[in-house]
Amino acid sequence: MRKTYRYKNLTFPISDDKEVILEVEFVSDGNTGQTVINVPGPNDKEINNSGSKLIGKGSDLRGDSTICFSDIANLIPEEDEIRIRFKINDELIVEHVNQKSEEERPIIVLSIKFPTL
Repeated sequence: MRKTYRYKNLTFPISDDKEVILEVEFVSDGNTGQTVINVPGPNDKEINNSGSKLIGKGSDLRGDSTICFSDIANLIPEEDEIRIRFKINDELIVEHVNQKSEEERPIIVLSIKFPTL
Protein backbone atom coordinates (compact mmCIF):
# COMPACT_ATOMS: atom_id res chain seq x y z
CA MET A 1 0.00 0.00 0.00
CA ARG A 2 1.27 3.47 -0.88
CA LYS A 3 2.16 5.90 1.87
CA THR A 4 0.31 9.20 2.16
CA TYR A 5 2.03 12.24 3.67
CA ARG A 6 -0.40 14.84 5.05
CA TYR A 7 0.36 18.47 5.81
CA LYS A 8 -2.63 19.89 7.69
CA ASN A 9 -3.59 23.31 8.99
CA LEU A 10 -1.38 25.29 6.62
CA THR A 11 -2.29 28.98 6.36
CA PHE A 12 -1.33 31.72 3.94
CA PRO A 13 -2.83 35.13 4.83
CA ILE A 14 -3.64 37.14 1.71
CA SER A 15 -5.68 40.21 0.76
CA ASP A 16 -8.97 39.82 -1.11
CA ASP A 17 -7.76 41.19 -4.45
CA LYS A 18 -4.33 39.48 -4.53
CA GLU A 19 -3.85 36.63 -7.02
CA VAL A 20 -2.71 33.30 -5.57
CA ILE A 21 -0.24 31.22 -7.57
CA LEU A 22 0.58 27.72 -6.36
CA GLU A 23 3.87 26.21 -7.54
CA VAL A 24 5.09 22.61 -7.39
CA GLU A 25 8.87 22.36 -7.75
CA PHE A 26 10.53 18.97 -8.18
CA VAL A 27 13.99 19.18 -6.61
CA SER A 28 15.07 15.54 -6.97
CA ASP A 29 16.08 14.30 -10.41
CA GLY A 30 13.63 11.88 -11.99
CA ASN A 31 10.45 12.99 -10.23
CA THR A 32 7.26 12.85 -12.21
CA GLY A 33 3.70 13.35 -11.08
CA GLN A 34 0.39 15.12 -11.10
CA THR A 35 -1.06 17.61 -8.64
CA VAL A 36 -4.80 18.27 -8.44
CA ILE A 37 -5.85 21.44 -6.58
CA ASN A 38 -9.36 21.45 -5.14
CA VAL A 39 -10.31 25.07 -4.46
CA PRO A 40 -13.59 26.31 -2.93
CA GLY A 41 -16.12 26.42 -5.76
CA PRO A 42 -16.01 24.89 -9.24
CA ASN A 43 -12.60 26.08 -10.52
CA ASP A 44 -10.27 23.20 -9.61
CA LYS A 45 -6.79 23.22 -11.18
CA GLU A 46 -4.17 20.67 -12.21
CA ILE A 47 -0.37 20.77 -12.54
CA ASN A 48 1.49 18.07 -14.45
CA ASN A 49 5.01 17.52 -13.10
CA SER A 50 6.68 20.77 -11.94
CA GLY A 51 4.91 24.02 -12.65
CA SER A 52 2.67 26.75 -11.32
CA LYS A 53 -0.97 27.65 -11.65
CA LEU A 54 -3.12 30.66 -10.77
CA ILE A 55 -5.69 29.19 -8.39
CA GLY A 56 -7.74 32.35 -7.77
CA LYS A 57 -7.80 35.57 -5.78
CA GLY A 58 -7.75 35.73 -2.00
CA SER A 59 -11.49 36.42 -1.84
CA ASP A 60 -12.19 33.32 -3.99
CA LEU A 61 -10.33 31.04 -1.57
CA ARG A 62 -12.05 31.96 1.70
CA GLY A 63 -14.21 29.56 3.65
CA ASP A 64 -13.31 25.97 2.89
CA SER A 65 -9.74 24.70 2.78
CA THR A 66 -7.92 24.36 -0.51
CA ILE A 67 -6.74 20.76 -0.83
CA CYS A 68 -3.78 19.75 -3.00
CA PHE A 69 -3.25 16.08 -3.92
CA SER A 70 0.09 15.15 -5.48
CA ASP A 71 0.69 11.67 -6.88
CA ILE A 72 4.47 11.36 -7.29
CA ALA A 73 6.90 8.78 -8.66
CA ASN A 74 10.67 8.81 -9.03
CA LEU A 75 11.94 6.81 -11.98
CA ILE A 76 15.70 7.00 -11.40
CA PRO A 77 17.03 3.99 -9.45
CA GLU A 78 20.15 5.88 -8.35
CA GLU A 79 18.11 8.66 -6.70
CA ASP A 80 17.81 8.07 -2.94
CA GLU A 81 15.14 10.62 -2.02
CA ILE A 82 12.07 12.40 -3.27
CA ARG A 83 12.16 16.13 -2.57
CA ILE A 84 9.40 18.53 -3.62
CA ARG A 85 8.79 22.18 -2.74
CA PHE A 86 5.31 23.65 -2.61
CA LYS A 87 5.18 27.45 -2.87
CA ILE A 88 2.49 30.09 -2.85
CA ASN A 89 3.38 33.37 -4.55
CA ASP A 90 7.07 32.34 -4.47
CA GLU A 91 6.97 31.70 -0.70
CA LEU A 92 7.80 28.19 0.50
CA ILE A 93 4.93 26.62 2.44
CA VAL A 94 6.08 22.96 2.52
CA GLU A 95 9.21 21.12 1.51
CA HIS A 96 8.39 17.44 1.37
CA VAL A 97 11.25 14.94 1.66
CA ASN A 98 11.10 11.18 1.92
CA GLN A 99 13.62 8.45 1.28
CA LYS A 100 12.75 6.14 -1.60
CA SER A 101 13.45 3.24 0.75
CA GLU A 102 10.44 4.52 2.76
CA GLU A 103 8.13 5.14 -0.24
CA GLU A 104 8.88 5.24 -3.98
CA ARG A 105 5.44 6.55 -5.02
CA PRO A 106 4.19 8.92 -2.32
CA ILE A 107 0.87 10.68 -2.23
CA ILE A 108 1.20 14.15 -0.72
CA VAL A 109 -1.85 16.02 0.60
CA LEU A 110 -1.80 19.69 1.64
CA SER A 111 -4.72 21.40 3.40
CA ILE A 112 -4.41 25.21 3.08
CA LYS A 113 -6.56 28.04 4.44
CA PHE A 114 -6.30 31.59 3.09
CA PRO A 115 -7.34 33.99 5.89
CA THR A 116 -7.64 37.73 5.29
CA LEU A 117 -4.38 39.64 5.53
